Amino acid sequence: MEQERRATAALLATMTAVERFGRALTEPLEAPAGTIETFTEVPFSSGDNECLPHGVIRVSDGGTLWTALVEVSTGPRPLRSSRLEAYLDLATEHDIDALLTISNEIPPVAGQHPTTVAKEKLGAVPMLHFPWSTIVAEAVVEREECSGEDPSTAWVLGELIHYLEHPRSGALLFEITDDAPTTYLPRIDTAPERELNPVADLPAPRGPVRREIRIALREDPEPEPPGEPGWYRDQEQQENADRMRWWDGSTWTEHVYRLPAAPENEKVDN
Repeated sequence: MEQERRATAALLATMTAVERFGRALTEPLEAPAGTIETFTEVPFSSGDNECLPHGVIRVSDGGTLWTALVEVSTGPRPLRSSRLEAYLDLATEHDIDALLTISNEIPPVAGQHPTTVAKEKLGAVPMLHFPWSTIVAEAVVEREECSGEDPSTAWVLGELIHYLEHPRSGALLFEITDDAPTTYLPRIDTAPERELNPVADLPAPRGPVRREIRIALREDPEPEPPGEPGWYRDQEQQENADRMRWWDGSTWTEHVYRLPAAPENEKVDN
């Protein structure tokens, strides 16, 4: 899927651009502390079949060369056992050192993989799983640690975080449940003579202020109509870039609100 290709490309590009971040994700796989290179959709031949994993990570440290396959899933889709077993066979055949999987699945036990594969496939090649939430958390930690010393690196990590937090990335699940927290937001009305009523019983806008602002100001327009209920840039008032309107899944409602201004410490000089 295009969504998975984009998420993989964004992640792998950041791993090569920010050494600390890349090392934080490869160290648990027992990769050496060397130069990280990443590649997307590298074709491999296995018998009569051709395999196309989402990505490949290669770490070189002097004369040592370490390689891992990367398999990614986005949204609610689980990883498939058959694909993982095929990649484990591929790794064994091509002397690849590890298999890294990333999805929104959370293992029931720490260190356990969320996808069941045949026991005979395990052992020769280590298989490690990261939930997307762990990837985002690691990027946040690395950004905070380097924000004062290296603003350029902090900016790169911030861009990855904002992308992965966006509902369109599929990297995090933004599902609205029946018991989702609600908020009372002031309703914007262009007619001053009308009484302003609060917005009631709608899920609160999620995520940090800057992410909400980026969603409202991004250049690519929202799909018309959107596929899922949620807060979207107000299509009826294009000139008000900071105004959001609630889409209930079938129609635009009268519930609107204006985004707060970005905090000064959130601004990054290019």
